Amino acid sequence: MLQNFEKIKKRLDKLVSVLYDSISFYNFIFYLYVNLMKFEPLQTTRVSELIEAHIKRAVLDEKLKPGDKLPTEKQMAQQFGVSLVTLREALRALEILGLIEKKKGQGGGAFISEIGNESIKNSLGHYLSFKDLSHEHLYEVRKIIEPSVVRLAAQKISTDEIEKIEENVLYCEQKLGEVRSLIEEKDFFDLDDRNNTFHQLIANATHNPILSLTIDYILDFLEGCETTLLVPDFNYTSENIRDHRNILEHLKRRDGQKCEQEMIVHLKRLDEYLVALKRRTGKSRVVFSSEGKAHFVSTEKKNRFTNYNSKTL
Repeated sequence: MLQNFEKIKKRLDKLVSVLYDSISFYNFIFYLYVNLMKFEPLQTTRVSELIEAHIKRAVLDEKLKPGDKLPTEKQMAQQFGVSLVTLREALRALEILGLIEKKKGQGGGAFISEIGNESIKNSLGHYLSFKDLSHEHLYEVRKIIEPSVVRLAAQKISTDEIEKIEENVLYCEQKLGEVRSLIEEKDFFDLDDRNNTFHQLIANATHNPILSLTIDYILDFLEGCETTLLVPDFNYTSENIRDHRNILEHLKRRDGQKCEQEMIVHLKRLDEYLVALKRRTGKSRVVFSSEGKAHFVSTEKKNRFTNYNSKTL
């Protein structure tokens, strides 16, 4: 009896020892896990960002529509359970994005905006105001996008859209014939503006709102660049209009490949001309107004006239 008891006790002691070793092992693993594991900082969201997201969602879900007036700042602060400072921070962010606009005077307040190209471009302008932009960036984008744009436009363009582009090119040809080689600054920039419109009309003819907006935004930048760098030059304008006529004729035949090739040559020539002109007028860079509008500034004053010959570039 006593011997059996001793045997049982030994077995129990052995079992306890095994359990103890097992518990010690798992405690050791847990120690390593806790002490060696690295935690990443938690991402916190500011209350103003939550309010901003809430109003954005209401607009996207059409619970709030363009023209709708928001409650007063005091009422919204009470509804969201936040301070006026936090609420105004959210409204300011929405205003920068172009989702709301504030009106002063009787009947004023915060209203949901009509979302259009201008509000989107202003928002992008605010973002790009922190970047160091130049005309080279514009033409890198143009040379990538516009040949494909005109090729797509050749497939989708309507008869009415071809007529609008025809009117644009015809106006430029007639105007150039009137001024001949003695082109003044007013006529030069009028024709340059029409030339930019030519590219926008092609982008619109793709019936793709993303491409249309992209070209619209690029041309806005380009206007600032050209106002700073360009000087009245008959040959430059004449070659632009000639290129546009060639592209238009290929569009009429719905020849996307020819349109693409002609656009590549056209943009390459324009880029080379601006590079050569910039060397003579000083470095240009983009600056932004408080509304997010782009303007180019040059470190040197440009000459009033220049003699342009693309063959020498």
